[in-house]
Amino acid sequence: KIQGRLNDIGLLIASTVERDDKGKYTARGEALLDDIGNYSRLFHLFCFANISKKFQVLSTKRGMSRMLSRGIISRQEYNALTCPSSTNGGPHNVCLTWILIKCLTAMKDKTLPNDHALRDMLFHKLCDLRGTFAGISDQLNGRIPLAYAHFVQVLVDSFMLIAPFALYSELGLWSIPAVGLLTLFYTGLLDLAKILLDPLDNDEFYEAFVNVDIGVLIREGNTGSTRWKYSAEMLPFATNFES
Repeated sequence: KIQGRLNDIGLLIASTVERDDKGKYTARGEALLDDIGNYSRLFHLFCFANISKKFQVLSTKRGMSRMLSRGIISRQEYNALTCPSSTNGGPHNVCLTWILIKCLTAMKDKTLPNDHALRDMLFHKLCDLRGTFAGISDQLNGRIPLAYAHFVQVLVDSFMLIAPFALYSELGLWSIPAVGLLTLFYTGLLDLAKILLDPLDNDEFYEAFVNVDIGVLIREGNTGSTRWKYSAEMLPFATNFES
């Protein structure tokens, strides 16, 4: 859903940004799309860095210094992201405000149409984006009580310990494969429940990676940040947008 809202914003801006009489982006229109795409990628990246321990380093000064050295962020962006006030608010929230302010500034200088409908739609999409991300943190923080998880673990372990003795009187030697099947299904379901309880593997329950692959989501977000810019770069008809 986060990627969906970012794609909505990209579609709205790419469809309404300033163009010349041949339908191509003007220089400042293309610059706006590049800036919005960059801020969208940073927002998406810092969102997952905020909720996943594996990517948490990206939201630290060390991680941002590395991003600066690789040209992913500029010096001005680095200074803004690492100042004390931005650190308290979270880099993802900083990037979200950058997107909104950039759009409002573009409306003032006529790079985007100064239109109430477009402004309201952008407000709605950005607020929905903020709420969607905040809901992920709420769901991760609002998991079942730890005591209940321990109780289920003890219950399953006790059941599997008693099962061989309970089944032997009825099944004899066939109790051996029967206990094996019970162990496979009950302990397997318990492990699956633990994975669903910690989908981002913040508790490092498994050594092998079986949880949500955040890297794939980040790569998809990076691709989507420029999708609409290039989709609407060439038009088969002339345009006459008047902001």
